[in-house]
Amino acid sequence: MTNWCQNRLEVSGPTPLLGAWRAAQQGASPGQVGGRSQALSFHAQLPAPPDAPGPHRARRPSDETQRLGLLLTGHADPTPDLPLDSVSWRILHWGCSGDAAHVNLTSLPERLTLEFLTPWGPPLAWLQAVATAWPALGFELRGIEPGNELYVHVRILNGRVQHSEERAPTGQELLEWGYEPDDA
Repeated sequence: MTNWCQNRLEVSGPTPLLGAWRAAQQGASPGQVGGRSQALSFHAQLPAPPDAPGPHRARRPSDETQRLGLLLTGHADPTPDLPLDSVSWRILHWGCSGDAAHVNLTSLPERLTLEFLTPWGPPLAWLQAVATAWPALGFELRGIEPGNELYVHVRILNGRVQHSEERAPTGQELLEWGYEPDDA
């Protein structure tokens, strides 16, 4: 069963640029039945390739997990001629195994706030890629997944990380996100 990470992303900047960013983020999640568009889809800016058929599908899951671990820690790909499976690709390029879910958007002048869920953890790799592509916007992401004792706070301005924190949530943070400290 998936542990869901609650995320709150605030994007700030000139209203016309925010409108362009917002339009670029909309799209259908890969594999979504009916192709229904949502306000935030990681696939819109960083499209996940389809699973490629072929001999790589015969690899053991443990081999793919080991390969992903090497890539996430900056090591060379031991099998660069073989495509990653779709879940490994999303973890490497988005930071989580699936697209945003249950997206809620609040729009104010010069600020967008998106609240959404992601499986297991926040989309940090996606955020870094999108912030680099949109350097005139500011990005601040907070995420919490108390089942894994995870709280994340990242601020990116001018395409550069200004603040990055990953730790266990405090009792106050659990309360702010709707959890009882004893629930975690």
